[in-house]
Amino acid sequence: MGFPGFGKGAQQLVIDASSSNLKVAVGSYNYKTGVVNIDKAGIIPLDAETINDGAISDTFGVVMALKHALAKLDINVKSTILTVEGGFMHTRDLELPSVRPEQLKDMVKYEILGQSSNRDMIVEYIVYGKVLDEETKAEKLKVRATAIPIEVANDYKELLKNTDLTPYALDVNPNAIRKLFNGGMINGNVNVSNSTLLLIELAGKTTTITVLDKGFPVLSRRLQFGHGNIRQVAETVKKMQGGGEKQSSLARRLNISKSEADMSVPVEDIDVWHESLSDEPSLQSAVNAYFKSLTDAVSRTAQFSISKFHVDSISTCFLYGSGSAYKKIDKELSRQLGTQVEVLNTLSTVSGPKNFIISEFVNCCGALIRE
Repeated sequence: MGFPGFGKGAQQLVIDASSSNLKVAVGSYNYKTGVVNIDKAGIIPLDAETINDGAISDTFGVVMALKHALAKLDINVKSTILTVEGGFMHTRDLELPSVRPEQLKDMVKYEILGQSSNRDMIVEYIVYGKVLDEETKAEKLKVRATAIPIEVANDYKELLKNTDLTPYALDVNPNAIRKLFNGGMINGNVNVSNSTLLLIELAGKTTTITVLDKGFPVLSRRLQFGHGNIRQVAETVKKMQGGGEKQSSLARRLNISKSEADMSVPVEDIDVWHESLSDEPSLQSAVNAYFKSLTDAVSRTAQFSISKFHVDSISTCFLYGSGSAYKKIDKELSRQLGTQVEVLNTLSTVSGPKNFIISEFVNCCGALIRE
């Protein structure tokens, strides 16, 4: 999806602006090998509500945070790809007659927007297959269409210009996922092209579940709950705990002292395994509530996709996003779902520096693939 009037550049900076923390990466896509190469990557924390459900509410705050982070990371690339997601986005799967491209474009726009719309929208689509109409036996095209308000695109375009960056392309996370997981091996042992998988993005305020069937995302659902409350409770517990013998086991595990009480708790230091929470009722309650929402959503999505799209039973769930860093989250979710769950650690089609953690930059990697 392009911004109106965007130019092209040789090197690419990519920004995932779909959550409260921006993810930035510099890299390229090798068309011959099909590999995304990441050179630099970083996470830019923002104040709460600075970006809310993919929409910018504090442009100045984002601009200043971006400028500071790019300088700190020594990133000089100007040509920029953005990938976003939010409630403003509309996506539909359509089956349309096999017609000329210009006719298909008009049909897609009509189908996704209806006869009229109160907002000017950018509409893009892909043709991902063909099917025979059961009644007429005529060939029809399988189309996935996405529309976003042009004002949202313009907001991001202005954001980049105010940050002295050159807008190159606008992508959306579901499309980035489609491109990135077209093939390859996950964690060195799961072949994407031969499997039916569940990809689960665990963000602070949202959860996105994607059903990936033989390398194509047949279904994607973005749900309005996230893991942020777990960390908030952990930080509250940390502030309430002092040093000495009366520390809880959580405080001891986090090596908390009175002088450290105001420091934030890294997600990777919070153990969500059920046996580890027995002596911390408030944290246990937050974790239990989160896992109930998560397991219910995963179960409903899996059952719906199997019945509607006739996909095979899901073999493995892969976790990515900031919440995938919780200690033993894969083990606990596997226990509750009764299926194989792993944190997404490697993808054979992505190469990065030594300490690169792909689970935080999945959307960035996919957006770098320009088809």
